[in-house]
Amino acid sequence: MPRGQNLGTERIDRRDAETGLLVRQITSFPTPSTHLHYETPTFTPDGRRMIFLSMRVPERGAPSDLFTAGSDGKDIVQLSDDTPSGVSNPTLAKGGQSAYYTHGGTAYRTHLETLETVELGHVPGASQHAYPRAMCSWDGRWYFAMVRLANGRIGLVRWDAGTGEHVVVLEADGINHPRANPGGPEIDCSAKTRRPDGAIDSRKVRLHCETLKEVNADFPAGEIRTAHSCWLGATGDYQGTLQMPHRGVIVMRRGAAEPEQVAFGGPYFWHSGASHDGKWIVADTNWPDEGLWLINVETKKRERICFAGASQGHPQSTHTHPNLSGDGAMAVFTSDRTGMPQVYVAYIPEEMRDRLARAD
Repeated sequence: MPRGQNLGTERIDRRDAETGLLVRQITSFPTPSTHLHYETPTFTPDGRRMIFLSMRVPERGAPSDLFTAGSDGKDIVQLSDDTPSGVSNPTLAKGGQSAYYTHGGTAYRTHLETLETVELGHVPGASQHAYPRAMCSWDGRWYFAMVRLANGRIGLVRWDAGTGEHVVVLEADGINHPRANPGGPEIDCSAKTRRPDGAIDSRKVRLHCETLKEVNADFPAGEIRTAHSCWLGATGDYQGTLQMPHRGVIVMRRGAAEPEQVAFGGPYFWHSGASHDGKWIVADTNWPDEGLWLINVETKKRERICFAGASQGHPQSTHTHPNLSGDGAMAVFTSDRTGMPQVYVAYIPEEMRDRLARAD
């Protein structure tokens, strides 16, 4: 399908059997669709629209293209042109009017309404990386994405959003979970290097978005490690789920001596995303699946939103990877409960958020 194709709506509504909350299936075409990730905003800042990846050719190994839809599930529009290898590294531009993505080693920006598309620039010899993670810097000046370089290694590339000038800021045998601070000039990731004996060295890298110099975050360190973590919205702090055998969700604040536990006991929380203001965290659960939970960071109260019904197996597309709208009123996730990964939105009522925010 060409860019600009309007598919109308595919939404299917249901009420969660336990919580009664409205859960809307946004996509229903019988091929995989996924929202972005728990680390990357899927909703525009005003909450009106969202972006997601969808494979629209019913063939094994078919590529995924980038789409936008209203957060109510209406007005699904294709943003990227059909290409043999599809697109990767999607993320919203600052303000949410446009989306960035890559095809091969080339970066593009497409306006969500006018569909005007700008080619930012190509990294010579680079090809598409199968691990689609990207983000914009907090001020919107830079777009960061990963590509496979001509030498076979993975490169984290910074494109200038205005001029298209680009530079490989980090090169490694593997790069995982690059995350730009929504509230400050930092980007971090895990870089992996294979030693001659075959062993893997992994280290955390945190860079200043403009100078590209390594910076110290001054977060509390301890023996308890997180399973998955990301920025606590634009607060400059971090949040994440604890590794087994521990259970809980913690917030790591700059300069603090110890992490702050905002959810403890109960289910095993697995992935967690935060609202832009850092007041809310949404977390999925596993082993066993006990649903998606909304957590108020200040009061530490939590309630179940819904059961996603995802298999949460080996393919990343079967993981829920929940995230929130900027105000915490909508939770987006992926689930293969129908046998095929699809995008879902759970609508969180104001009375539930008021109840969780109320101090006892």
